[in-house]
Amino acid sequence: MAKKGFWRTAGNLFLPIGWIGGEIDEIKNSTQVIINSIKRLFTRDVPERSETFEEAITRLGLSEEDVRQTIRNYSFYARIFLLIGIALFCYAFYLLFAYFSITGCLIALAATGFCLVQFFRYDFWVYQMKQRKLGISFSEWKKHLLGRGRSST
Repeated sequence: MAKKGFWRTAGNLFLPIGWIGGEIDEIKNSTQVIINSIKRLFTRDVPERSETFEEAITRLGLSEEDVRQTIRNYSFYARIFLLIGIALFCYAFYLLFAYFSITGCLIALAATGFCLVQFFRYDFWVYQMKQRKLGISFSEWKKHLLGRGRSST
């Protein structure tokens, strides 16, 4: 009787599935969720409708004053996120060099990334509204930001 129990336990030493126990389905599901999330990051969404800026303004019932106010608000948000991102970036290196806190530095850098993503988002929208054109590419926005694509608006 003792030998059977021993061989059953010894058999699990060489069987990785036995190490995990009955949680293999949970691991498979978690892995599939991660894989699907990564796939969604690299696939482009298909737009529901194709319309011009003027058609979108008409469809949403916006006035020119609404568009100007939105441009002012989004410009303000973009500047705030940029300033916070720069401050967090500096703070990350302060944490690293003053306190030798790698964890704090990584958290501050992650928060910096979030702020810079929000800056991009709002500034991109402002650029689209100023150009009065939907579907502007990232390279067009980048040229605008670096000063090579300045327009009269």
